[in-house]
Amino acid sequence: MPAGLAVLLGLGVGPGGCGPDKIEVRPGATADYNNGAMLVAVDKFVAGGRSPQAYAALANTAFELRAGMDRAVARETELKLMALALAPVQSVQARSMPEQVEALALTVWPTLLAPAFEADDLVFKRDPSAAALVPKPGEDAGGYLLRLCGGPLASQCRHVVPELQGAVVASVATRRATERARNAVADCVMCGVDQGWRDAVHAWEALDRTANSSINDIERRADPDNWPIAGDAAEADRKLPEAELNETGEIAIGGQRYGAGQRIAALRDLRGTSAALALHLRPEMTLAQVRALLGDVRKAGATRVAVVARSSRYPWERKIYWIADGVGTRAGLRPTDPLQQLLHTVDALASPGAIARVD
Repeated sequence: MPAGLAVLLGLGVGPGGCGPDKIEVRPGATADYNNGAMLVAVDKFVAGGRSPQAYAALANTAFELRAGMDRAVARETELKLMALALAPVQSVQARSMPEQVEALALTVWPTLLAPAFEADDLVFKRDPSAAALVPKPGEDAGGYLLRLCGGPLASQCRHVVPELQGAVVASVATRRATERARNAVADCVMCGVDQGWRDAVHAWEALDRTANSSINDIERRADPDNWPIAGDAAEADRKLPEAELNETGEIAIGGQRYGAGQRIAALRDLRGTSAALALHLRPEMTLAQVRALLGDVRKAGATRVAVVARSSRYPWERKIYWIADGVGTRAGLRPTDPLQQLLHTVDALASPGAIARVD
């Protein structure tokens, strides 16, 4: 570790939370190049409960102080930023992904996604895309992810529907933080004598394994090709109670799966007092299969049924088509034709809000 700075790390690295031990940062006899100001910022972070909001304030202070840092203080700051980010990230691991997005997207992830913290240097060229990782004034968490996945993180999450982008961005941020923590500790000469730094790296590696253990499955489920393409007859999504028919023929509602013998009761419970239900159906599903499912939906008490579709371009806006058997715009298709063909035909024959006749 660089001379003049001793960092004692007490990290809770178990699954789902951070330990109660404090992180102490003690200045040596020499300073400064804004080293003292960073120590004050760390004290404020600890006093703020190591929350995501407290971390955002710490990171903002670090970037404000960077112009006055030399390379040694900048490297110490990189070490601190990576080690201290563990507490706010671990504190929300047991929450749902939408809750993690709300807590971390605008506070912790921007710093983790950024390039390693470096001192200002006339001969050093910064990545011009790094500025795009900073949240814009007034931007909410969802809008921030949409912008990232349409811009600087396009290669990682552009082909992911918005409601599942959080898990992908979380995995990217965690992988990036793990790499930065390893590099920062490897570049620190004296860190080898303090087990706390190795514990920090191991903690990030554990988070990385968790974040990426199911990412392939999430990316597969989040592919816009899993939904029909919306055309001219589609209308705006109405946020109806929604069920998904998966590839094995089971109904999935809120992550719970129901077989053929259970799905009428499950759809009835999902419907509640709503007269309408939305179905997430794959575009290649045959009209015969759709019609059989409509029978179960009617038995569940729904009088109107919508199919969720996606616009053909990023950000894959959700839209719906109304479908029914016995009424609506007749397309003249065969029972073996796919759902997507029915919707394309209705696009050519009808206006938004029309009912696509399945039979």
